Amino acid sequence: MPLTENIIEAAARLVALHGPDGFTMDDLARESGLSRATLYRQAGSREAVLATLSEQGIEVGRRADVRERILAACRVVFTRAGFEAATLEDVAREAGVGPATVYRQFGDKQGLITTFASHIGPRRAMQEAALNPTGDLRADLERVAATLLRYMAQDLDLLKLALLEKMRGGQWAELLDASPIRVRTTLTQLLESYAASGALGPDDPGRMAMAFVGMLFASFMGTVLEGQPPPEPGEAARFVTHVFLDGVASKKARRTP
Repeated sequence: MPLTENIIEAAARLVALHGPDGFTMDDLARESGLSRATLYRQAGSREAVLATLSEQGIEVGRRADVRERILAACRVVFTRAGFEAATLEDVAREAGVGPATVYRQFGDKQGLITTFASHIGPRRAMQEAALNPTGDLRADLERVAATLLRYMAQDLDLLKLALLEKMRGGQWAELLDASPIRVRTTLTQLLESYAASGALGPDDPGRMAMAFVGMLFASFMGTVLEGQPPPEPGEAARFVTHVFLDGVASKKARRTP
């Protein structure tokens, strides 16, 4: 159904005032003097309204994909309210879309959190390192460590939230991938490849991966819990990798029977 002039004019005013991502369908209903149900029946969705404005030559700017905007809104809403208290309506409001759009994209809250969890954290970068080892174990571990530390710093609020959720055993704990412990499987793959080539000893790569991630996590959270800024990723990665591969004892001490 073509949009009425009233809706188009109201939408154009809102875009001019707040930008294409700065209003919701509720805002448009109030601006056009229509009920929410009538607006949705006539316009369909916020995206359809903006598409019509664009077709009529009204500048709506370059806009992020609606799915990306919703996932970006999740970061804001979840860190502010927590997984339990946050609602799809909160996420929709933050993303500047209608709740129906969120439901259409993700189905329900569980689907939204599952998708959100799969899009955060360093898994993709970790997988690249694990699937494409360079042959230099130290360099690969430093690269993995720096990547993990960088993501932990960027997602500190989410990391805290995810850890609290896991510790209390909340209903969303199994859906979350924000904890650095989740990268252990990928790191194990990397260490397995070096163990197979003889570059690592006979110890279980899974246990070695757990130890390495634990060292990184401790070096990061130790400074944060003391109220200090997160460690510089490159320097901390080099130090932890050195301790992991070489230990802290002097060469003379290591030679002592």
